[in-house]
Amino acid sequence: MWLNYRKVYILVVIHLIMMKGTNKYEELAESLQGIHTLETLAERWGIDRSKAIYVIHRLRKLGFVKTIYGAGKKRVYHISLKNKQGGISYTEKINEASANPAVKVSSSNPYYIHGRVPSYEEALVYAIKQRSVRYVIASLALFRKISNWSLLYRLAKKENLVREVAALYQIARKVIKKVRKMPKRFLNLAGNKKTRQFHYIVRGISSDDFKDIERRWRVYIPLNQSDLEEHTR
Repeated sequence: MWLNYRKVYILVVIHLIMMKGTNKYEELAESLQGIHTLETLAERWGIDRSKAIYVIHRLRKLGFVKTIYGAGKKRVYHISLKNKQGGISYTEKINEASANPAVKVSSSNPYYIHGRVPSYEEALVYAIKQRSVRYVIASLALFRKISNWSLLYRLAKKENLVREVAALYQIARKVIKKVRKMPKRFLNLAGNKKTRQFHYIVRGISSDDFKDIERRWRVYIPLNQSDLEEHTR
């Protein structure tokens, strides 16, 4: 019932912004926040493509839309009130790493960095800290962008996530093309045998398919092979 009321409300607002002089753009941006393509926006809210184009055009001019390019240079639109504030969020940095819209993530409350561009190393640690299956899946593409392994180790060690990074790296090597080799020093430090206790990346979830990786790093992997199909397409 709530979804029906919300859909009617958004359709009314879209109708209003098609008329000059409305001030409801901020309300619309708040209602539509998330990641969309023109097709999904039109299909989800029952509007035609021309209206979807107009909505995106107006919201972009007001600073509420950031454009991401997916597979085949397809445009994907991130709508958020916080886009108008400037800066770049960790979520945007995570999404930069993958061309596949199906593995991109959205956040209702993204964390923005101002005055500098966050590194892929920071974005990877941030993604793991979200303790979310969706973020973990998206994070695997970041390994293709990692170049400063020393920085990644320092950041991961600070958050007690070194073993988690090593375990997910091993998963990424199975499904992501052109992942650089992790330095042996990182692997050796991550494999320190002093700690025998297993860690969860996402509490209560473990893998049926990656038991060997779980045992090696003493980390429960919240993924199965079927969860990674989008990365291989």
